[in-house]
Amino acid sequence: MSQGLRSGGQWIRPGADGVPVVTFDPRPSERDLAASAGAEAAGPARSGEPRPPRARLRQDWLPLLGLLLVQGVLSYRLVGTNTAFVDEGTYIYSGYQELGNLLHGRPVAPYESFFSGAPVIYPVVVALADMVGGLTGTRVLSLLFMLSATVAVHLATRRLRGSMAAFFAAALFAGLGPTQFLGIYSTYDAMALACLAWAGYFAVRLATGGSYLCVVPAALTMALADATKYASLLWTPAVLGVAVFAGRTGSPFAWARWRRGLVLFAVWAVALVVPAVAAGRVYWHGFDSTTLQRKIGSDAPSYVARAAASWVGALLVLTVIALAVSWFAARRRDGVRAEFWLVLVLLGAGAAAPANQIRIHTWLSLQKHVDFGAWFACIASGVLLARVFLLLARKVHASLAVACSAALIGVLGCVGAAQAQDMFSAWPDSGPLVTALKPYIQKGTDQYLVEDYDVVAYYFKDDSNWQQWSDLVGKTYQDPVTHQVLTGADAIKAAVAAHQYQVVVLDFMQSPAIDAAVQPALKKAGYRVLTTVVSTRGRTAGKYTIYLAPGFAV
Repeated sequence: MSQGLRSGGQWIRPGADGVPVVTFDPRPSERDLAASAGAEAAGPARSGEPRPPRARLRQDWLPLLGLLLVQGVLSYRLVGTNTAFVDEGTYIYSGYQELGNLLHGRPVAPYESFFSGAPVIYPVVVALADMVGGLTGTRVLSLLFMLSATVAVHLATRRLRGSMAAFFAAALFAGLGPTQFLGIYSTYDAMALACLAWAGYFAVRLATGGSYLCVVPAALTMALADATKYASLLWTPAVLGVAVFAGRTGSPFAWARWRRGLVLFAVWAVALVVPAVAAGRVYWHGFDSTTLQRKIGSDAPSYVARAAASWVGALLVLTVIALAVSWFAARRRDGVRAEFWLVLVLLGAGAAAPANQIRIHTWLSLQKHVDFGAWFACIASGVLLARVFLLLARKVHASLAVACSAALIGVLGCVGAAQAQDMFSAWPDSGPLVTALKPYIQKGTDQYLVEDYDVVAYYFKDDSNWQQWSDLVGKTYQDPVTHQVLTGADAIKAAVAAHQYQVVVLDFMQSPAIDAAVQPALKKAGYRVLTTVVSTRGRTAGKYTIYLAPGFAV
């Protein structure tokens, strides 16, 4: 071939004898210096100023397309291996209600008071996907979001350090177990991560010769990510840090750098605060209770740390090494000091989720949250692996560099695939329960008390109304005679004694203490056991006992 792989402005090219010759200069090229100097002195480049060179389509995009194909296959293979998880059922089912409210003014549950994301964004989007393709359609939507995040990390890294580093960054991200899992998991995480990823890309573009117009998509996608999933705010400082420190030359404290960050912050604040104020106080209470005042768990910090290490530990180690390399480079050459600060920001983003959940003593949702920070860490690690590749190719042989890279990516993908499959089998199959309940569910006034009812309510969305479903948690009941308000298990026992529920399902999983208190009340009130459904598919077995009220029949 006439030209080879490119990294950091350099190319692997064949010599006169046809043997690949690796050219690598750790210093910025004259063109890079000119572009970066212009950006530092006058802010983002105008149309006539130099920009980073673009790689040819064949050499740049074909490897990425191959990665996307592999990522898609690894995620899609899981699409039909389990029924909807409770979170998936919750968001899809709530989306139908929100659509009914938006289009027809129908009543809707106050999801904004307890959702950790705006219920009018992702739930509405995923409900539309469900209308088109059912549960499979919603999961394919998540896959598209995650594939776009991989494209974004490739584009961002390519703009920073070239195509080889971009390939490694994209391969690292695509191979992670959490990435493959989120690619087939119908919750707002995939959409929020995709928006955050594109915000990161536009921040890089802003800092590496793009015009100030890049501020608008960077701020809007960042605000959309934060509104889609409130926890995305944890990585907003990382996007701002990228806007400040990206660009390999110039002082990290130059005013031109910080001006970019301040402008981006201002536009983002307006894009987020204005809709938040318009949404009203209920949204603020939901944000406060689900995000700012999140309940402290009981998991040991060591347990949370081990869980995070199993998913992104190797990636964070690579990022720490990248930080050390950039530190030594900054000590030797003042012109690349900003790169050290950029890698520090990327490392901080990668460690943000584990650190935060160690702080609140819970690993709940950690397998999803670590992927947000991993997107940033993959940029630094991709640059490091590109350097190692070029070093091996220069000091030993290009074939060894290719073999080592293939082995690394292959192992990463296999480990990630096993982790994703394990995550996707973490909940029991609800299919047998849905089949057993089907003859007894119909629209009307009947009431159904079901633990984690959102899953079965989703499957029966055409055969029931949302007002018919109740959970065992957070219940209240007012005695019609004494007008005394009861809560918790006492409320459920009183409602059962009054035969308020026609169907009751207990599984002793979400709230075993309440189940144990309610079970004798069901027997005393004359409820009969219809059947006990056992689900063995999945890592967690499910056992559901279905009770019918006295005199209730199909």
